[in-house]
Amino acid sequence: MVNQVTVKLKTTKGDWETTFQKSTRVKDVILALKVHFRLPKDSKFTLYKQTSPESGFEPDRALVNYNVKDGDILVLKEV
Repeated sequence: MVNQVTVKLKTTKGDWETTFQKSTRVKDVILALKVHFRLPKDSKFTLYKQTSPESGFEPDRALVNYNVKDGDILVLKEV
């Protein structure tokens, strides 16, 4: 679909391939990962593209703001 993006998400608990709306906010992707992998609710995480680990995503911005495309690998890291 034009408004959706399928990504592979990597965490310390495993990998998850799923589809989000391009307008999904980064903090909502992180929340989905916390629920899926039963990660601690009070822990702080950041999300970034595997190809650019130095550039963490801002929580209130949408995936589309980071030009996330189908097949991209996103990494969740505890901060």
